[in-house]
Amino acid sequence: MPETLLQTKLYVPPQRPNVVSRPRLVERLNQGLRSGHKLTLISAAAGFGKTTLLSEWVNQSESAVAWISLDESDNDPSRFLAYLVSAIRTIEPSIGKGVLAALQSPQPPATEAFLTTVINQISETPDDPLEKARPTQSSRPGNNMVLVLDDYHLITAQPIHDALTFLLDHLPGNMHLVIATRSDPPLPLARLRGRGLLTELRESDLRFSQDEAAQFINKVIGLEVSADDLSALNARTEGWIAGLQMAAVSLQSRGHADDSTDTISDFVAAFTGSNRFILDYLVEEVLQSQPENIQTFLLHTAVLDRLTAPLCDGVLGHSDETVQENVETSIATAQDTLEHLERANLFIIPLDDERRWYRYHHLFADLLRNQLNKKHPGLRRTLHRRASQWFEQEGLIPEAIQHAIVIEDYDRVAGLLESIVSSLLNEGRPATLMNLMARLPNETIAARPWLGVHAAWGAFLTWQLASIEPYLQAVEARLSETPAVPLPEPFADVNRIRGRMDSLRAFMAQGQGNLEGATALSRKALNYLDEADLQLRCVLEMNLGGICVIRGDLVAARQHLEKSITAGEKAKNFYATLSSISQLADLEGIQGRLHQAVKTYRRAIQLGTDWGGGKALPGTSLPHVGLARALYEMNDLDGTARHLERGIHLGKLCGEQENVLQGYLTLARLRLAQGKADAAAEALEQAVALAPQDSTLPFLSAGHLASWQARFSLAQGDLAAASRWADSQESRLNIPDFPDFRLERPSFTLVRVRIAQGRAEEAMRLLDQLLPAAEAEGRVGRVIEIQMLRALALHAGGDVAQAMIPLEQALSLAEPEGYVRIFVDEGLPMAQLLYEAARRDITPEQTSRLLAVFPALEPAPTSPKRPGELVEPLTERELEVLSLIAEGLSNQEVSQRLFISLATVKWHTSNIYGKLGVKNRTQAIAQARALGILPTS
Repeated sequence: MPETLLQTKLYVPPQRPNVVSRPRLVERLNQGLRSGHKLTLISAAAGFGKTTLLSEWVNQSESAVAWISLDESDNDPSRFLAYLVSAIRTIEPSIGKGVLAALQSPQPPATEAFLTTVINQISETPDDPLEKARPTQSSRPGNNMVLVLDDYHLITAQPIHDALTFLLDHLPGNMHLVIATRSDPPLPLARLRGRGLLTELRESDLRFSQDEAAQFINKVIGLEVSADDLSALNARTEGWIAGLQMAAVSLQSRGHADDSTDTISDFVAAFTGSNRFILDYLVEEVLQSQPENIQTFLLHTAVLDRLTAPLCDGVLGHSDETVQENVETSIATAQDTLEHLERANLFIIPLDDERRWYRYHHLFADLLRNQLNKKHPGLRRTLHRRASQWFEQEGLIPEAIQHAIVIEDYDRVAGLLESIVSSLLNEGRPATLMNLMARLPNETIAARPWLGVHAAWGAFLTWQLASIEPYLQAVEARLSETPAVPLPEPFADVNRIRGRMDSLRAFMAQGQGNLEGATALSRKALNYLDEADLQLRCVLEMNLGGICVIRGDLVAARQHLEKSITAGEKAKNFYATLSSISQLADLEGIQGRLHQAVKTYRRAIQLGTDWGGGKALPGTSLPHVGLARALYEMNDLDGTARHLERGIHLGKLCGEQENVLQGYLTLARLRLAQGKADAAAEALEQAVALAPQDSTLPFLSAGHLASWQARFSLAQGDLAAASRWADSQESRLNIPDFPDFRLERPSFTLVRVRIAQGRAEEAMRLLDQLLPAAEAEGRVGRVIEIQMLRALALHAGGDVAQAMIPLEQALSLAEPEGYVRIFVDEGLPMAQLLYEAARRDITPEQTSRLLAVFPALEPAPTSPKRPGELVEPLTERELEVLSLIAEGLSNQEVSQRLFISLATVKWHTSNIYGKLGVKNRTQAIAQARALGILPTS
């Protein structure tokens, strides 16, 4: 069940009729907008009218305003960001499409990535989000969109402060941020102030002037107080509006409005004394002047952050007949009381137009709670327990948990949490689960195995790896108690608990490379589960499918993945189902079935969109990136770009680091194919930056990605860099068997480097080791690549006729499925091979189509050039430079060897490329060898 956001927190408070208008402060706020300031900070102690001022300003403003009333529960970064986007969507619904669901994923997106998406969407909004509703707003001041964060002092989480700092640093020009707070937040205020981008209103600005105090007391409240008394009262309160209001209410309740001036003066004189408990005195005066039933209502409902009539009835015990007999009240309903409090100006604020939800003024609520603890110290627990019970009955379990936490009723917290713990994980909210777990004593978790095993899963999903085994050991100890102690109902099914323990250990074993252990544990876990436990069956079948793919048993892998998909769809386990469908498409790609893989990826994308109600779920990142890879292989570069953009974007939102990494690798290949070397290098750097140095998945490690860097170096003509990598890796890679075919990628790169170095025999030996397993396991895609590389190696070794044999095999396998880039990305050497294949009438239609894709290549010559034949011969110096390049020297090393400048080397290199008709070092070396200018080895 996705976390429900309270819409009343997004309610812009209406301008109340009986308040003192403050045009001078409203103008200050408008001036900040007109000046293009980024931030307005209203910082003052409680009771200085911050919210009331903002309400007046907002309700007069012609800007589009979004509002969030913050409370302590908003210190969860994901919850805060969800409210932030939801508030903005109240004025511009097009913003935030698709991003809110990402916050519910197992790995929520990085905050900066999330905010970057929102910022970009805000920047792209029309000048006036509400222009259709307000056709004539040409005179409105400043920014088009205003976001108000009220009561920001309740936010203490540093990640949220960091998020707001990032937002301020990149705030679009059409947006303005307003913060109302009791204390200055840890934001870059000095920097904004120094740059003239900050509007500030502080206590000195907010204090009531003498005239404002007079208007408040005499006109708003309706008292007749002399100028001298008003001056004294305002001086002693230092313009503090709440103090004036409480004094006025106290005076009003004592009937002083009709008394003599002396009587009022006596009160003011007493009030202006130096007693530091004046505030307590005023509250007591206000409370004591109210009927007893109103006092009871105020004190008992002070434990609530927000009030609605049914909740108040529940807390007061009105819904409990046995309790109601002991409660003295003449109030007909709680709703009547709430409306009475509003009419009486007893520090209550409506949160919606229907007057269903209210809150007390924060200061007043604090004081009421102090009074409750003072007068009824034992009642607090009872009231919070009733509130918790009411929220539980309404199905609002998170709120019920919060009230139980306040009174440290950990057994109740644990019991409530057990009822939603599976939903939290299935919906991808492990961080919320772990935040709640952190509030519980270890012994409470240890006593409840259902809670403990889910805590272990939460730790696994949030990478709190050191906590996993302690949780599991505690569960095991509880299950093994002798004599057996009954487990808390209804979560006492030992088999379900053990199934979840073994399934988690299976995932951990796979991550550590222990495939035998992972398989055994997965099957053991399945044996514990009944047929109805589809949520976990979906995940376990997916795990088994992944293990089979790694082992090369593709038939069994497909069976497991199809079982996972069936179970996941029935259980509505959306993320796991999309993952399994994407893995099935990956498998089809491995088998060389490109067309079928494209269909399967598209199926997953459509399902993810349908399940999201027309908006793609973040989990569709997986099939988007997979489809991009397939389309790239088929040379649909526009389609590749579209799906990569979508897939990387969604992957960032839901924190799918692996998929984003794979997306950037494909993007780097795309940019190279488009001739954008700098963009390709940038994409590759982004991929490498995502790879953890100590990854338990070797194919994601930084070391493994170095092979991709070497391949890109080779493609850009930097043979020296590629050679350094190859020399450092050969001893580790040159082995006969590969337990994980995903680790073959570095071997393919090594082959390419050795071919470019003229060491074709070494390349052939490694390829001959790789081919049997690929053929036996039906990995047709790899067979095509291996045979293509064998042809290149034989050609580089001078055996052109023999090279045609593996080339023809590769072309024959590739043609039905539309493979293109696997050949074209090899550049000029492959083009020369294809020219030769065309001359020999080998798959003529296929070779013609492929040759047409190669960039800037001349048509196939009618007769081969003689060795050394060039339109313009190379100079002696150019031959020297070319020879050193072939040795693997960098431009800098060539300049040092020949004692010439780096600029001169680059000039000679450019001339060489032009005369040879190539674009990079690798092509130059290959062309020079083909023309007999350089030796073949």
